[in-house]
Amino acid sequence: MTALVSARRGHGSSTAQLESLHLRPEAPGYNDSSYLWGRGSDGTALVARLSIRTHAKSEVWFSFRAPGQPIAAVEPPLHPHDEGMAAGGLRLDVLEPGKRWRIEYSGPLRRDGRSIDCEASLQFRSDHALVDFSHAVAPATLARALAAQPWSRRFFEQLEEIRTIHYEQAGRLTGTITLGGHEHAIDVPSLRDHSFGRRRWSSWRRHFWFTGLCEDGRSFNATRIRYDFVGPLVAGFLQSGGGEPVAIEETSPFEIFGAPGQVPRTAELWLTARGGRRHRLVLTTDGAFEFAMDDGAYVIHEGIATFELDGVPGVGIAELGWAGQGNAESR
Repeated sequence: MTALVSARRGHGSSTAQLESLHLRPEAPGYNDSSYLWGRGSDGTALVARLSIRTHAKSEVWFSFRAPGQPIAAVEPPLHPHDEGMAAGGLRLDVLEPGKRWRIEYSGPLRRDGRSIDCEASLQFRSDHALVDFSHAVAPATLARALAAQPWSRRFFEQLEEIRTIHYEQAGRLTGTITLGGHEHAIDVPSLRDHSFGRRRWSSWRRHFWFTGLCEDGRSFNATRIRYDFVGPLVAGFLQSGGGEPVAIEETSPFEIFGAPGQVPRTAELWLTARGGRRHRLVLTTDGAFEFAMDDGAYVIHEGIATFELDGVPGVGIAELGWAGQGNAESR
């Protein structure tokens, strides 16, 4: 199984091909998802996500918190796909593959139960290399998880869900967000990801996805996920500046966070990188963006986070997710 997993690494696509919109109408459950967060030390926080799905409405996130103010967010989260990378007032444009993206939003947000007009014009810029998750998963770690399952034709069909293309990139987000007539200047650390492949929220059981940028220039990702057919699986990376990423091979287990649905304000976990070096990650959250996927089949809690990685401060997102009441298979 290790040899089989290793042979599947890499995709051979150019940066321009990766950065384009990927649609496969013939593939049920296929989606193209672009996401980013921005996080300032003054309390500024935002997330944006556009998932264009083959046989369902597009998932649209645009949630923003100005310092000292409540969160304002897109509601409802599902919208028809417009032309290109656009839906529900959110539009993404690749200005320079692997370097610059434009993010625009125009429309209402909900804040404290009331509608408020929003206009956002932002740019993501980066001189960091894309981190391809086919190289951010240790082959032996994935192989052990797959080898532990009973193999069948159905099992290998389900594995298509973990064979997505996924990459991440650290950078900076700049621009303006005008909310209710008040303009907010944005100039914050940011990380974006882009993935495409099959995704069914009904098959997700639990996950965490912690990602941040540290004051010493390091970026990191620590991911742990369990599906109804396999898991837990581990992925992630540590990257110094724009250098070569080092894969994360193991993390602390889900149980350190308690039962699904429990969201601790603070937590400490350990990450084991390739080569055996352990890293201590401490997180603290101050508020969260909440999303219910496919009528509550899966619930995502995006904690607005500060981190310490090996004692070095940083900012980012501490995302936790679990199967919800809308998921019949979870009961």
